[in-house]
Amino acid sequence: MRAAAAGAQAKIQSADALDDPTVSYAIAPETAGSYSVPNQNLQVSQAFPWPGTLYLRRKVATATAQSADEQVADLRLRLAANARADYAQWYYVHRALAINAQNQALVARLRKVAEAAYASGQSPQQDVLQADVELVRLSNQALELGRLQRTVQAKIDALQNLPPATDVLPPADLPAEVPLPAEAALQKIALARHPALKSLDARVSASRSGVELAHKGYYPKINVVAGYNSIMDMPAKRLTVGVAFSIPFGGNHRGEVGAADARLRESEAKRADARSQLLSDIDQSYATATQAVATIRLYRGKLLPLAKLNLQAAEADYSGGNGDFLKLITAEQEDLQARLELARARADFYTQLASLNYQTGGSLWPTPVSATQAEANP
Repeated sequence: MRAAAAGAQAKIQSADALDDPTVSYAIAPETAGSYSVPNQNLQVSQAFPWPGTLYLRRKVATATAQSADEQVADLRLRLAANARADYAQWYYVHRALAINAQNQALVARLRKVAEAAYASGQSPQQDVLQADVELVRLSNQALELGRLQRTVQAKIDALQNLPPATDVLPPADLPAEVPLPAEAALQKIALARHPALKSLDARVSASRSGVELAHKGYYPKINVVAGYNSIMDMPAKRLTVGVAFSIPFGGNHRGEVGAADARLRESEAKRADARSQLLSDIDQSYATATQAVATIRLYRGKLLPLAKLNLQAAEADYSGGNGDFLKLITAEQEDLQARLELARARADFYTQLASLNYQTGGSLWPTPVSATQAEANP
């Protein structure tokens, strides 16, 4: 993308340059002799477009280069958003595997309690079997999480241009949840800063200049000519200067103007569609992030403490000989599910925050700088 932008930038240098001059030379070979100079004809000509044409060409090239630069900025932000989303998944799968391992240890301990109770005749064998079923279920969940871990690892490796099996360091914790700005403020920032919209704005500008440039085709091109013809008998007649004009026919240029008008309409339609899609994406990301924040508060403040108390009460009742092992396993499953859903909500919030940062042109986090860019601009 940077190479394409550099290529577009380079085209600006030649956009307003004149065409190369033309030199023609002719000789009459039969006039050549031992004691005479052959008759010769030399001409030099330079074409000049209609005034304003070169200026419009430079405007088109400049706007095209600006559009390419904004596409690079858009890609950089998208890569950062993808990296943050993958990091959120990386955090979730590690957290989920840790929770799964804790629950497997818990159920294994409960199985020993049930086995001891069964051996003493205080509980049925079904309690031990129920614990075995739960252990198998947790083992299968660990297998699914392992597959997810490998999938996310491959995505992270791909972002770094590494082979899929390259090891990735375990994640640290996710940042604490931060208050979100008002959605209207985010929308306003997005419409003003999003590089994809800026790129489309530049394309519209280039297309408008392209329409003006196409209309220049209705005006003649000027060709200035200077020549020397030795065949003329008088020296005063041998040097000539002149001007030539092209005669533009409307039929030759109507198609160019029509095509330029169509490109302008296309650019404007793409920009309008991108604006609508961007506002829609912000609304969806904002709604998901808001829900994730509410879920995190609800789980931390109420559900997790209740699930933990319920599990402790069920275990105490069963250990005391008054409880039901099925209720104990159910309490364990509810505690497991609550902790997994909290980890999922935290990862979802971080992912949506990354999306909002991309959608608002990097307004929520500092703009990432690539290693190549840092070396070029220390």
